[in-house]
Amino acid sequence: MATAMADIDRLLTLENRAAVRHQLGQLRAPLTLPQAQALRERLVAIEPAPKPLRLAVVHTYTSDLLQPWLDLNAALSGFALETYHAPYGLALQEARPGSPLVAHRPDVTLLMLRREDLHPDLSRPIVGLPADRRDALRAACLAQLREWLSAFRAQPVGQLLLTLLPPVAQPSLGLYDASAETSEAAWWSALKADIGAWMRAECPASLLLDLDEAMLQVGRANFFDRRYWYSSRYPFTAAAAMEFTQRVMAVAEVKAARQAKVLVLDADNTLWGGIVGEDGFDGIALGPDYPGNAYVEFQRRILDFQQRGFILAMCSKNNPADVEQVLRDHPHQVLRAEHFAARRVNWEPKADNLVSLAKELNLGLESFIFVDDSDHECAAVRHRLPEVEVVQVPSRAVDVPGCLDRVARLEVLSLTAEDLAKTEMYAQEQRRRELAEELGGSAGGADYLARLQMKMQVGLDERGHLARLAQLTRKTNQFNLTTRRYDDEQMRAALESDQWLVFDFSLADVFGDSGIVGLAMWRLVGPASAELDTFLMSCRVIGRQAEAAFLHAQMRLLAERGVHQLVADYLPTAKNDLVRHFLPEQGFEPGADGRYRRDLQTQPASDAAAFPIDVRFADSAIPSTEPRLTGVPA
Repeated sequence: MATAMADIDRLLTLENRAAVRHQLGQLRAPLTLPQAQALRERLVAIEPAPKPLRLAVVHTYTSDLLQPWLDLNAALSGFALETYHAPYGLALQEARPGSPLVAHRPDVTLLMLRREDLHPDLSRPIVGLPADRRDALRAACLAQLREWLSAFRAQPVGQLLLTLLPPVAQPSLGLYDASAETSEAAWWSALKADIGAWMRAECPASLLLDLDEAMLQVGRANFFDRRYWYSSRYPFTAAAAMEFTQRVMAVAEVKAARQAKVLVLDADNTLWGGIVGEDGFDGIALGPDYPGNAYVEFQRRILDFQQRGFILAMCSKNNPADVEQVLRDHPHQVLRAEHFAARRVNWEPKADNLVSLAKELNLGLESFIFVDDSDHECAAVRHRLPEVEVVQVPSRAVDVPGCLDRVARLEVLSLTAEDLAKTEMYAQEQRRRELAEELGGSAGGADYLARLQMKMQVGLDERGHLARLAQLTRKTNQFNLTTRRYDDEQMRAALESDQWLVFDFSLADVFGDSGIVGLAMWRLVGPASAELDTFLMSCRVIGRQAEAAFLHAQMRLLAERGVHQLVADYLPTAKNDLVRHFLPEQGFEPGADGRYRRDLQTQPASDAAAFPIDVRFADSAIPSTEPRLTGVPA
């Protein structure tokens, strides 16, 4: 107890949010409610939250007692939280225009439901139901949830988070449940899979936040406070409330476009125990026995993050040959050279190496998370590169495998084909650089571009690309004319609207397919006029004339559809100076109002042959006999 109190006292002396978050992860006992309140007050005092977050809570059990924990984790995430708790009950009237919830304009709407809310039969054991009745019950539960979620999704209520409270008691069949043909756990697992699949396909900007997984983290005995549950319908212990609200705020952080892209890892005492240059290839801790098994598990965990779409890189002060030998030959090394998109193994300052990695990967440092064990290296990177999030590896090997589990920026709200292929895409880019060097010229030279044999496919209003297109608006900063952000719900509205034309493109060449890497959104403002709301492109394909080929392909198609007057904006930010001159370079004339214009009747778009790219339109973009522009307001 004395040790735990000393840990809390130390937390209350720290001077910045990042240090508090790091030390909080090292606590050996859960916070009490008074401690949580004191810590939140300390955070607000030392570092006021820079960003507002509006949260709405719809609940069929008590939610207001969760508020102190929401406030604490919002402060830890850098949010100034404003919460609206709907009246007790499902409160479907809140899913109507003009309701108090809609008027709150939430960024996130949290649905805290009980399982039995889905169907009256769930208040009784389901294990005795015949198979057909169990299947029908699952379908009925899904249908009910679809009705509720669709009602909320039809309103501007931000990211929807659905939670279903686990049961206080163990499964009806107890220890036998996992072996039973009528397993209750298996039935719920199948229903959750159905819910997740429907939300993913049909309910944009929504997520099933699995409280069963949160309960596993805390443990059933430590998750429920039966005193509160039976007296006031509030289920959570302090540990459970902390776990639940951490997960809610992690979603809010990702929603706020703060997701990382690159996980940069040290080697010694991070990927393995010990120092390979001193302990030798056979002396490092890496293998089936402690402490080496902890580092094996950590490397396995790193592969999980790669599967979420994060790029792996290495930054280590070491002899390159020593590290290469471990990556290539060590029998227990999980991460091999091919898992890293880029590496810096040398004796240069790590901050310099991170800058170099950012340049090679063509990504901003604000998208980096740097993982290292050294107090000195972590402090040096924090000082020189404050935009890089630094995670210090714990000193105890047993704590290493889970040291990234609480990093909210490593969570994802969707997963695209491009996410899963990122490492291979960066390997392809390395081969392109090698080709440019072989030709003795720059990566933009005519001979180089011709050798790539590029093929571009342009799509129009491709609803199947919704998640990727919304993701591009959230992640793309450098080649982005306006840096307007769209979530899945907003992107779906544009894709389905007659007032918008949403173009995207993918690019392939002899080295591989880069996936969907470009987006343009035109708002139709008259029978022959359109405004370019968004034009962006992934930095992976900069320098290949793809941006110009894409824009001129759109202009040719717009002209075919009767649109001639184009208006566009360049909205400068700290990161998009790269595109400052893009519009005038493409023939747009600046006006006195700061906007750019082009008349396609007097200045037609360039022909496709002007670019070293074979441009083809998807079926969705080919003009039909019925003009898309019918119904556009004059």
